[in-house]
Amino acid sequence: MNTLAQPRPASGSPMGLILILAVVGLVAAGGFVLSQLMTVGHTAYSGDSRGIFWGLPIVTYDFFLLSSTGLAMLASAWTVFRLPAFEPIARRSILLAMAALAGGVAALFMELGAPMKAMLLIPFSGTTSAPLFWKVWGVIFYSLGLAWLLFTWLLPKAAQPPKAAAVLAFVAAVYITFVAGGVYGWMAMRPFWFGGEMSLAFMVEALLGAVTFIIIFTHLAAGFNTQRIPEKTRALFSGPLGGLFAVLMIAHAFFVISRLIAGLWSNADGMQVWHYLWSRPMFQVELWIGLGLPIVLTVVPGLRKSLSLQLLAAVVALVALFVARYDFVIGGQMVALFKGSWSHGLLSYTPSLTEWAVLATAVFLANVVNALGEKQLALDGGESR
Repeated sequence: MNTLAQPRPASGSPMGLILILAVVGLVAAGGFVLSQLMTVGHTAYSGDSRGIFWGLPIVTYDFFLLSSTGLAMLASAWTVFRLPAFEPIARRSILLAMAALAGGVAALFMELGAPMKAMLLIPFSGTTSAPLFWKVWGVIFYSLGLAWLLFTWLLPKAAQPPKAAAVLAFVAAVYITFVAGGVYGWMAMRPFWFGGEMSLAFMVEALLGAVTFIIIFTHLAAGFNTQRIPEKTRALFSGPLGGLFAVLMIAHAFFVISRLIAGLWSNADGMQVWHYLWSRPMFQVELWIGLGLPIVLTVVPGLRKSLSLQLLAAVVALVALFVARYDFVIGGQMVALFKGSWSHGLLSYTPSLTEWAVLATAVFLANVVNALGEKQLALDGGESR
């Protein structure tokens, strides 16, 4: 019998409990958001007409979408480029890509006033000059690619995925990430966002998020018992993936620090946001601990080979990535466009309880999808533990 067709051992895995908790959390958080939207509408969100149009729900959407495309790109190391060392994580990466996409799209739908109308009208609007038009088409093809992989590879527990499906998912993932960076980087009227390097920065952040996700959720599937992680996966984590983690952390740090220095030096209107961020204690924590600690734990070879320390680095880096995404999206809107006597200094924004519930809903939904996949699919490729 094909080992891929055999279910994974369940002993020691917390996925059953996680599934129950995620479903309960999804019903509670999602129900609260829907009740707020049906009673008070979008006044439940803290965005306003002065300039903060994209709040925490958009931060959540961007974070999950980029994590999803990064996971698809990480899986392509084996599904497309056939690098054998990455085979042990390819299936779990695709599952997590689908889970993250579900969470991100859910956050976007709860942010949009008429999500179904938007999904039907945007692709056929003909507004080819708008990056979001092209981004939506990218997400459509990306979703088709993931669905193709699910029904022809993961569910049948086939040994290898269809090459066409893998290539479609990979190309769509790269395309979405590039355009997502352009959505911000091509806005000349927003100096905090503007820059041709944004698409490249988004590529790095997407892959970095993917590495942290695969490390964390592989440990989670093993009940945080490193001995239950398959041998080939442990070798990958302490070898090529650990090295990739270090390279991506350094690249991400260079992007953050270079933009910080340019922002603190510049006197252009819109760049004063960097002075505000630099003055905040939380930004210092994000910079020195969120970036510094994972870099130390991944760059030093002796520390990188410790799977427990690598897990710590992944958790810290993942939280720092989300905080950085929040600073990026909100910070770019803190200087009002066309400001007059009504706008002095920077605009302020504090997420409402409903917006935090949107984040919780996305997290719970992604965990429901992942836990179901962990219980039903042969994600370790038949490897013994």
